[in-house]
Parts: sequence; structure tokens; C-alpha cells
Amino acid sequence: MAKDYKRLWKDIGNTADEGKVVRILSEILADKEGRRYISNLELKHAGLCIEILDGVSRDLHLFPFSSH
Repeated sequence: MAKDYKRLWKDIGNTADEGKVVRILSEILADKEGRRYISNLELKHAGLCIEILDGVSRDLHLFPFSSH
């Protein structure tokens, strides 16, 4: 059965729990259809996805800190 990506995306907007946001986003991005759903979002929503991923990558220190 196909996942309801629209509902999952809506769940991201309805929670302030960062851990839950990351879990939901990882569920969406885990497969090809989910990635397609994200790529078809309106620009403002796609931007939110990028902000979430950027925040997670900084929290996990996936990118080196700036020397500024």
C-alpha cells in the first residue's frame, strides 16, 4: 500500500517536536515516491524541507563549522 505523503508532510507542519519532524521526513525521503513528492512541492514547502535538512545536518555536525 502506498504511503500518504501528503498526510505525512502535513504532520510535519503540525508538530513542534524536532525528533518527530526528522523521523517523518526520513520516512518520506526513504523511497523514490517520497522523494518525488518532495520534489513536486511548491517552492515554499520545498524550502522548508531544505531548512529542516540543514538544521539536522548542523545538529549532527555533518558539515564543518565556518571559521567566521
